[in-house]
Amino acid sequence: MNIAGEKEQSVYIYAYRWPDRQDLPSHELLRRAVSRYLGKEIADITVCRDEEHGKPYIRELLQVHFSISHSADRWACAVSGAEVGLDLQEAGIADGEKLARRFFHPSEIAWLKENGFEEFTRLWTCKESYVKYTGTGLREGLDYFSVVDGSLPVCQQEISFREGFYMVVTTEEKVPVHLFCEQ
Repeated sequence: MNIAGEKEQSVYIYAYRWPDRQDLPSHELLRRAVSRYLGKEIADITVCRDEEHGKPYIRELLQVHFSISHSADRWACAVSGAEVGLDLQEAGIADGEKLARRFFHPSEIAWLKENGFEEFTRLWTCKESYVKYTGTGLREGLDYFSVVDGSLPVCQQEISFREGFYMVVTTEEKVPVHLFCEQ
């Protein structure tokens, strides 16, 4: 299957509300999002992990890239024809200052001191989106890079999702982002 044109150059985010996380495995969310992205029902998909970083990919659709995130009862899946990272976080982490000092790059701690530690969740969302994009995940830590100093070789876009949540998508360059929300 060839993904051409606008879809290849865009990110499609499918967001869903599931009150009981146990009833929705991420595999089903991915199947639904990929079906909507491709415009046809996909009965089943096989998710594998690359050997270098462990980043997940779809065995049957190597040209379809995805990233899944959830927070509280909200789930989202970004789908694109190019590498993508997505993170979704409910605002209001209780002790952002303590967590930042433990996990963040020194330039981010300085930025938070200047701008307020209530911005912690926004930065955390950017950082998780980036490690999902690269495929490194959290195993490398979060302090080896900064999302505030302009040094990352990627584009991060904050997506207006819903009040009380942050959503960030990371791509190689700025691309159109389309958000579809379902109850």
